[in-house]
Amino acid sequence: MNQQLSRYAEALVFVHGLGAESEAARHATLCERTGDAETAVTWRRLVEELRRRKPKLDA
Repeated sequence: MNQQLSRYAEALVFVHGLGAESEAARHATLCERTGDAETAVTWRRLVEELRRRKPKLDA
């Protein structure tokens, strides 16, 4: 599953660039609002994966 999340994260960055994290968060929120908690959890995991990949700008 982790490798699959990594691939999805790469695809989101390819398509949305710097907006990938906010796009994943938007999808998670939409899933939560419609009652699809399981899919929302997956989107939240993607948000975390994208945060891990983000370059550290304060270093």
